[in-house]
Amino acid sequence: MASVHLKILLLWAGIIAVANSTTQAPPPPQCSYNVTTITSGFRIDMMTSSTPGNYIINITEKGRNEPTVHSFSGTSHEIKHLRPCTEYELSVAYRDDAGNETLCTSTQSKMKTTGMSETDIKEGSCMPGYVCYQSDWDISSSLSTSNNISAVPCKSSNTELCIKPDYNDSCTNLTTTFTSGDCANTFSHTKSIIVADFLDPNEITQKPPTGLPAEIKAELPEHCTDLTVDYTCQDELGYIKNVSELEPFTHYSCTGHIKNNNVPINRATDIKFMINCDLTITTRSNAAMTSTDLTWTATSQDCLVLPGLPKLSYDCSCVPPSKHKLSADKSQTGGMCRFTGLDPFTMYKCTVQPKYNNKEVARPSPDTEVWINPGKPEDIPHVDWTNPEHNVVRVSCTYGKRFNGPNKEYIARLYYNGALQGEKPPVKHCNFEFKDLSYLTKYEVKVFAFNGHHYSNPKIITVTTSYSVKALIARLVVFIIASVALVVVVYKIYIPWHKKSRNDANDDMVLESTEDYVNVPQHEHHC
Repeated sequence: MASVHLKILLLWAGIIAVANSTTQAPPPPQCSYNVTTITSGFRIDMMTSSTPGNYIINITEKGRNEPTVHSFSGTSHEIKHLRPCTEYELSVAYRDDAGNETLCTSTQSKMKTTGMSETDIKEGSCMPGYVCYQSDWDISSSLSTSNNISAVPCKSSNTELCIKPDYNDSCTNLTTTFTSGDCANTFSHTKSIIVADFLDPNEITQKPPTGLPAEIKAELPEHCTDLTVDYTCQDELGYIKNVSELEPFTHYSCTGHIKNNNVPINRATDIKFMINCDLTITTRSNAAMTSTDLTWTATSQDCLVLPGLPKLSYDCSCVPPSKHKLSADKSQTGGMCRFTGLDPFTMYKCTVQPKYNNKEVARPSPDTEVWINPGKPEDIPHVDWTNPEHNVVRVSCTYGKRFNGPNKEYIARLYYNGALQGEKPPVKHCNFEFKDLSYLTKYEVKVFAFNGHHYSNPKIITVTTSYSVKALIARLVVFIIASVALVVVVYKIYIPWHKKSRNDANDDMVLESTEDYVNVPQHEHHC
């Protein structure tokens, strides 16, 4: 029973609560506002009858579709940084906690900002090296410069616009003209672009020297007639040098000190370079049998002080490498290298490499092909000989040496007691045969290597022929026949002579006897 009463009481309480809520519902929000112009924009004032809370303002510039949204809570709100003398359309709405919006009423839905005066523009300084102007107005479309360079927003402030002067604007005046929207009034501001404030050294175009005497060319603003750059340079070892002291083939880091009327302006430039000197090396050669002279001249179109560079030198080299000796007579502008001990009839490629301070610089000269003249062939190391027949000598050799010339031929000569008996013409293979020689005879053979120009030293060997039985018999027969014939001849000569000698002796005896008789004295006869 108690629970029933409790339920009845709760039911009546709910009915009473619903009745109370229905009768106490809040009225709909009420809002209205007035708009007044202020410098650089508008002020929105809510009427006192307006419901307190959050308000949303939509403002749209004439000619644009997208509105700019502002929110505020309170009784008034200022909208600044608008364009001068420009028409805007405004609307204000109340926004409740649920996000529902109720449009507020006003008779001022379209308003125009006031014009801009010269006092509204002040010079700014938020970006070094730029000409900056500050204003509460949105002046992004209100200014134009004499160099036609567009303004950019300041990086740290939305109320400043900055203009970067052109490089050649230095030492001139930059004029900026401001307009005021649809209003006709205009005014200008002029800024003197002095190099101490506006010159950016990184914008200076610097041309490194390409020759000697060295000169660094800096392209300065065309209107800055009193502007100069003085350079000091540091080499790889840290030595400080003036530009007039620079050397070729050396890395330099130079600093240019900018001066105006010879007064430093605390601006400097940096440049790094190396002067290469365009060396042109012309070579020529004069070859002999085992040597060559390589002569060259060095010229440079850019480095006019070439003869005055004591650290400039040259190295000569030839390939293939050999056990040659090198002597040189060199100067900064050329010289001559003599290579001796070269291999005859060999093609060498010779070059000249420039060096500065003992380091190779620039490119070497083009290869000069040098043909060494034919030389004397190397000696024949060994010669073999045989007797294929009793009066025939066959000579051969194996040659693995250098001919040092275009041809590869052999020549053989036969001598007897120092007298030339025969010569074999040049042949490609070292094989010779001498026929019809005397038996049992000693000969001398000289074999030469021949390259078409020169003979090697002769390889001299002694050869002998052998005897033949048939030949010996034949010789004996001939000897016997010759001996018999000789005897016969002697006999035939001797017999007649002997007979004659005897007859002559007998006659002499008779004559002597007769004479003895005849010659007897008469007185002796008579006695």
